[in-house]
Amino acid sequence: MNNFYDNFIKPQNVEPDSMLFSTEHIVMSSLCIVFIVTIFLLQMKHCDVNFSKKILKSTSILMVILEIFRISWSTIYYGFSLKNIRFDWCNQICLILPYIALTKKEKLYPYVDLLAFIGGAGVIIYPAWVFYDYAGIHIMAVQSMISHALMVIIPITIVFISDHWEKENNIKKPFVGFIIIATVAFNMSRLLNVNYLIMLKADGIPLLRHFIFPWYWIIVIPLLIFILNKVKMLFQGIRIKINQRQEEIYLVDNEDNKAII
Repeated sequence: MNNFYDNFIKPQNVEPDSMLFSTEHIVMSSLCIVFIVTIFLLQMKHCDVNFSKKILKSTSILMVILEIFRISWSTIYYGFSLKNIRFDWCNQICLILPYIALTKKEKLYPYVDLLAFIGGAGVIIYPAWVFYDYAGIHIMAVQSMISHALMVIIPITIVFISDHWEKENNIKKPFVGFIIIATVAFNMSRLLNVNYLIMLKADGIPLLRHFIFPWYWIIVIPLLIFILNKVKMLFQGIRIKINQRQEEIYLVDNEDNKAII
C-alpha cells in the first residue's frame, strides 16, 4: 500500500522528463481516444438531443470534479497559492467550459468549443508536460489526460445539441475567446512568474523554442487561425452527419409506424 501511495499519489522526486511517445504516453493517449470515439459513436447511434444533454451534463460535472481534485492535491502538498489554479489555455477552459455547459449559456458555445477541442486534442497527441514531473503513470497525469479527453468530448457533444456552426461563417467568436484567455495568461504569467500559454518563453515546443517572446507569436497566430478554420469545418461536417442520421432515424420510425397501422 505504501508503494502505491509513494509511486502513484504523492509528488515524485524525479528528473523532469516529458516522456513523449513513451509507453505511458501511447497507452494513456490510446485510452483517451477510445473513450472519445466510444462516446461519439454512442451519440451517433442515439442521435437524440436529450441523450446528448445528459452526456454534456455528466462530462461537465466530471470536469469540475477533476479540476477541484487537481487544485486540492496541489494545495495539500504545496500549500495554497494562485499557482495551484493555473491560468494556461487548458486549465482556463476546464474552469470556463463546465460553467457554460451547466448553466446552458448556449450563446457562449462558439467562443470556447473550438478552443477546447484544439487544446484537448493537442495534448492527447503531444502531452509535453503531462508526465513531466510524475515519472509516468501517476494520479495527476491520469487526471490531466482525462480532463483533456473531456475537452474533446464536451465540444463534440455540443455539436449534437447546438447547430451554431451551421450558421457561423467565420471564426471571430473563438478568436475573441482566445484573446480573452491569452490576456488572462499574459497578466498572470507576469504576476506569478509562471509560463502560462507560452507568455514568457516557448521551451519544449519544436521550432518555437528557438525564438524569444513575443516573436514566436508571429508563427503561432496564423497557425491558430488555420487550425480554428479546420476544426470549424470538422464540426460542420459532424453536424451534417448528425442531420443525415436524424433523417434516417425519422424515416425508420415512420416506416415502423406505418407497419403498425
